[in-house]
This record gives sequence, C-alpha cells and structure tokens, in this order.
Amino acid sequence: MSGAQAGNEAPETSNKRRRTSGMYQRRRAVAACGPCRVRKTKCDNVRPACGFCQRNGGHCTYPDTSNDFSTFDPASLAILDRINHVVSLLETGPQPPMDNVGSVVPLPQSTLSPTSISGPQTSTSVALEDDPTHAPDNLPEDDAMIRFNIPDSAAASANCEAVLKWPIFRGLVPDVESFILEADDDDRESFDRPKPVNACSLGRGVQEDDFTVLSKKFLAYVHVKNPILDVADFKAQVRDAVESGPRWDGPSCLVLIACALACLASPFQSELNFNGTPESVRSSASNSTDPDTAQAYYLAAKKRLGLIEPSLLQVQCLFFFAVFEMYTLHPLQAWFYFNQACVQFKSLLWRRSQRRNPHNISQKTRRLEQRLYWSCMKSECELRCEIPLPLSGITSLGYPDLFPSPPSEVASPAAQPSALDILEDDIHPEEEKSWFYYLAEISSRRMINRAISVFGYNGQQAWVQDVARVVEKCEEFDGHINVWCLHIPSQINWQNRDLSNNELVHFIQNRATSCREWIHRPFVYYVVHQPPDDPWMPRVMPLAEKCLELSVELLLDVNLHHRHHGTWFMARAAMTRALLVLAAVKSGRFTQLPERWKQAVETATLALQRWYGEAPDLLKAASVLEGVIGQVIGTGG
Repeated sequence: MSGAQAGNEAPETSNKRRRTSGMYQRRRAVAACGPCRVRKTKCDNVRPACGFCQRNGGHCTYPDTSNDFSTFDPASLAILDRINHVVSLLETGPQPPMDNVGSVVPLPQSTLSPTSISGPQTSTSVALEDDPTHAPDNLPEDDAMIRFNIPDSAAASANCEAVLKWPIFRGLVPDVESFILEADDDDRESFDRPKPVNACSLGRGVQEDDFTVLSKKFLAYVHVKNPILDVADFKAQVRDAVESGPRWDGPSCLVLIACALACLASPFQSELNFNGTPESVRSSASNSTDPDTAQAYYLAAKKRLGLIEPSLLQVQCLFFFAVFEMYTLHPLQAWFYFNQACVQFKSLLWRRSQRRNPHNISQKTRRLEQRLYWSCMKSECELRCEIPLPLSGITSLGYPDLFPSPPSEVASPAAQPSALDILEDDIHPEEEKSWFYYLAEISSRRMINRAISVFGYNGQQAWVQDVARVVEKCEEFDGHINVWCLHIPSQINWQNRDLSNNELVHFIQNRATSCREWIHRPFVYYVVHQPPDDPWMPRVMPLAEKCLELSVELLLDVNLHHRHHGTWFMARAAMTRALLVLAAVKSGRFTQLPERWKQAVETATLALQRWYGEAPDLLKAASVLEGVIGQVIGTGG
C-alpha cells in the first residue's frame, strides 16, 4: 500500500476502535461445538454448553478453548504475559553443568495436551537412572523436579538434621537421621494414643447451622492458598448440606473437611506481643480457633472418605485431609493423604488416556486438573525436602501445562454476586491476590527445586571441593531470584507497605528470602570448616556473612503463634537457621555477627516450644537445640 493510499484511507478507519497490544485478535469465525460438528448442524455457540447440548444432555466441548484468550480482560492478559516472560528467562538461562546420569524420555509434543497424558507407549516421562551418584546433564528447568525422584537427596542436604551432621557439631549432639522417623515409641504412644471421644471433647460438634459461616471462613483463610475447588460448585454443595443435612457421599465429605479446617484457621497478624516465657508461648492460642470442634468435623468427614469413588472430588478431599493433618502438626499422616491424592490423580489421568477421545473434557475439568496437579506436586516436594519419603510418581508425569489457567471469574469480568455469596465484612477471600499468590508459589517451587538440585545433590563435600563452581552458581541463582522478585505483581508485593499485614504477601517474601539463604548456605559451611588461610576465604566470607544476615532476618520475622499449613515447616526451618548461626559462633571465624543474633536464636527455641506440645519430633528437636545453645554460648547467653 502506498503512502497516498494509506493517507486517503485513514479517515475511513479513524472512527474504528483501535486494538491495543493488550488485546488478542478476534477469531474470524466461531467454531461449532463437537456434537454439532458431527451432526453438521448449526450451533448457537453458547458457552459452556450450546442450546442443542443443553436440550439433549450432550457433552458440549469446543475445539478452540485451550488457547482462547479472546475473552480475557487486559489485566489478565498482562498477568499471563509477565508469567510467560519469567518462564522464558528461566528456560533460556544457563543450566548447571552436571555429569550425565541418564535422561528423561518425554512425550512427543504432538501427543501432549493440557487435559491428558498419552497411552501406554507414551504414558509418562520415564527417568532412566544409570548412575545415581551424579546429577543429570543439561537439566531443563521443568525437569529439575526429577531430582526429587532420587531417594533422600532433598532431605539429606537441606533440613535441620543435615546441618546437625556438620563436623563443627561433632560430639555436641547425638546422631539423628530424622527426628520424626526416630521418635521414641514411648513418645509416639503418648502423642498418638487415641483419646476418649465424648461430647465434651468434640466442642460444639457438627452443627448444620454453622456450615455456611465455616465454609466462608474456609474459602477466606485456607482455599486461597490452594485454590483447587470450583468455588461455585463448592457453595452449591454447602447450600445442599445446610438444607438437607450431610449425606454419606463425596460432596458432604468435602464440606465437612472444609468446616474442620475452618475451625483451625484464623486471620493472619504479623506482630503479636507475648511476654516471651515458654509457658506463655505454649499456652497462647487464638480465640478464633476451635480444635475440639475441628476434630468433630474431621471425624465425620473421615467416615465418608472411604465411600467416595475414584474422581477429582476424591482427590480434592484427600488433599484437604492432608492439609488438616499439616494444620495439626502430623506430617506423616499428611504424607499418607498427599501420597494417596497424587496416586489417585495419576490413576485418573491414565484411565482417561485409554479412552478413544482422551482430550474430550470440559474446560472447567481441565482447570481443576491443572490446579490439583500443581498443588499435589508442590506439597510432595515440600515434605520430601524435610523427610526422606518415597515418591508418588507425580513429578514424572511430564504434565504439559507450565502454569494452571486462571479461573473464569478471574480471567474475565464476573457476574454480580448474589447476597448469599457476599462474605462478612471481616472475611475477604481476595481471589485476585489468591491467584497471584498461587502462581508465584508454583514458580518459586520450580526455582527452589532447581536450587536444591544444584547445591544439594552431591552433599556438603562438593561445597568445599569445587567452591569456584558454587560461587558461580550462587551468583546465577541470585540473579534468577532478582528476576522473580521483579515480576511479583503489586497486589502481593512486600514492597507495598499497605500489605504488610497480609498473609499471602508475608509468605511470598519468605519464599524469596529462604531461597537466598539456601544458595548462600554452602559458604557458611566453607568458612566454618576450612583453614583461615584458605585462598578462597576473602571471596567466600562476604557470602557467608550474607547467609547469616538472611538467617537472622528470617528468624526475627517468624510468626510464632499463627497456625497454618506450614507451621511444622516453620518450626523446623527456625531450628535450621539457628544452627547456622551457632555454627558460625562456635567456629570463631566471623569477626562480625549480625545484630540481634542471640535474639534470633532464642526465637528459634520459642518456635519449637510453642508447638512441641502437639508434635513429638519438635519436642526432641527443641531438646537438641537447647543442648547446642548451652554448649556454644552457655546457659547465661
């Protein structure tokens, strides 16, 4: 087109709305749904089900929904663009040079879909482990999770028991492989012995009139961190349970376990004041929680769990049973439910892959599958970083979706809520923040998995034997963390002071700082155990001091009294960081320690003391930590 022609045509098009870069091009034609295309009849294209399918009960599916962003608003498109940018940066970054252990046999890209895995011949990615003593070569970012397929590799390098094995503590502490797996039989019996169940020990009991309030509390404080339910369906299930009473079926089981979690959940408060004595710490409990009533709902839900047929609903119930066990500081019981959720989820995908039309599922089901996959995978990785537990196999699925799709109520303008859907003024589910948090959690889990793979695979000796490579990788991962932080949306960014008391923001900041602490931890080990005249000492010392500063920062930021899914992780992480500081103190190699380091170590003991009444492994951990403190800095502190 010539310039003159362009100029002549400009007035004719000036009145048309110009499309911005934040909009996707409209499709030229609207495709009919699957059943109408087979019948070769006109389709009215109503979503999610056209008029013909609604009248005849047909399974209405559209072939273009998997990547159709035409209905997304600009804000949602901006979110997806930023996520894709972060993924591209991580995927194009240099990968750690590692010895080749084998390879992963991926599914051909043409056979992958967001909704299913392939048949038997290409059903999952298969890890071929020829030499378990070395790490895979050129490990792609998504396949870094395969490192967790190797028994004990994650827990053997990152947890508090691993730090206790450092030579600096030799002779100070007993040999401990795992506090929770080595709990004495007497301790286990005293904690696990069934308590008599009576009306007094179950609080208010199951009250149908409380279902609505408790379900709203569940959505506001629990589901926001793992949004694996279709909220509209869940609200309908709650209404049905209120009107007809809990039945002996899956929906009632889900409602009851949600109510159980609601009885334990409470609003987040970043600063709580206590007098600091162990007695006050152990006795402090939020008035908004009701553990006895939570147990009543839990028992009622458990009676129904075994009656649920294999389904996504069953996986959802199993997942929230595991979350309940984490709330009550029973990580091994939680592992049982997480593992069952992962196994059942794998089984469902495999069963569908054997059908003639494995991709023929609704968009809602696909979105639920995506969220269940990432929540189950993330939960398994978190536990296996602390306990040497067996794999479920979910990390080897080769699931194709890098991130779950936003729910429709976030991805597009939502309808006005009804009066029944509006929560009380003091409870705000903040679904947009919840989704930002969920995506940030998934991306941080990938980043942490890669960091553990690189820094923890060959153990602490590798930190000394190849310190040059460790320094190089620390700088590389520090850059990855900086990029990740830059792309945290303002709605959950800790730089926004107005969000300082927001639980999701607090956890996201903790993720970033924790990852930085981990990649700097090898240098504390190096300084503590190498001769003072080591030629690398001037280069390594500032990095070791950085690790200590981050450890003290994390300890002073601990919320001792807030019960949540990660309370058990918090207590153990506090012990780990206290041990890092104590190792530095005992070595005498650090001329300057972080300010308030003694207060930080004391905070770690308080964190264990606050919760060891409910967890025998934390009781043993507290005893060991107090012994180390007494020998390193003395009882007088």
